Amino acid sequence: MQSGSTSTFSSHPAPASIAPRANMLVYVLLLFLFVIWSNSFHAIAYFRRTLSVGAMDLLTLRYGLVVPFCLVYCLLCWRKFGRLVRQDGWRILIVGLLSVPGYNLTLNWGQARVPPATASLLIATNPIFTYLLAMFLLDERPRWAKIIGLTVSFLGVYGLLRVQHGQFGGGYVVYALVVLIAPACWALATVIGKPLTARHDPLLFTYAATGVGSLPSFIALAAGAGETHQVLASMNATGWIALLHLSILCTILGFAIWFWALRHLPASSVAAFVFLNPPLTLLFGLYWSTEVFNWTIVVFGLLILGGVALSSEIFSQLRRRR
Repeated sequence: MQSGSTSTFSSHPAPASIAPRANMLVYVLLLFLFVIWSNSFHAIAYFRRTLSVGAMDLLTLRYGLVVPFCLVYCLLCWRKFGRLVRQDGWRILIVGLLSVPGYNLTLNWGQARVPPATASLLIATNPIFTYLLAMFLLDERPRWAKIIGLTVSFLGVYGLLRVQHGQFGGGYVVYALVVLIAPACWALATVIGKPLTARHDPLLFTYAATGVGSLPSFIALAAGAGETHQVLASMNATGWIALLHLSILCTILGFAIWFWALRHLPASSVAAFVFLNPPLTLLFGLYWSTEVFNWTIVVFGLLILGGVALSSEIFSQLRRRR
């Protein structure tokens, strides 16, 4: 997942039946995963605000480190990877460009002014964008519950940004709207990549698309483009921890845990954990002193998440499974 946006490049196979103790391990790892993903917004804020690293340089630093792992993984699955490239190479390219530079450049740029918890809430609207695109591109039928959820969610976004515009001053809304482009990019990547998940290994496809999308960052990092080498040379321990958190924990380990969980739990059960992301981001922000508590983010955050839940029908799916 990219900075708290769950990876949706997957057709979720029927979960394997596992013992209750093993089932508990899956839940613990998912909780750990969203602790990792929620802190990604604080890591980005640290680079953008504290170190004044540019959005492009941060993209280069984060994803330049990801390419070698993605390459090794694809080589280990060479036959499957070859078939994936032959059959759907153009989709890998488009999904990679949307999910790496498309998603991350907009999020990185916007977080120069948008607080981490707000960014996390805006990213959580990803299912809304996915639903809108699916209606137009995949002929998904409109449903009243989804349309109401969409409306409630965007009313929450409007209310939150209207209040924060008064708090953070002129130009803030532009930064927030740019952050909203990130979940739109991810949703488009999801819709384009969806047909592949029925005929390819979802984890292999995700690493392949991430590797392709990260390749320009790898080349730029090797060439020392921008101020990347200067940033690396001047980083202290906190900077290295933040960078490795984004590159290794959020991206490489995060995808592995996500798809492992999908093998053992129903997709709706795994997806429900997404709603932990914004509150965890806020709680960690209070702990790291990168957030100032304000009831407006709680009230409008509940509206946004409530609309997303209604639109995605996650909790109704969970009730049916019971």
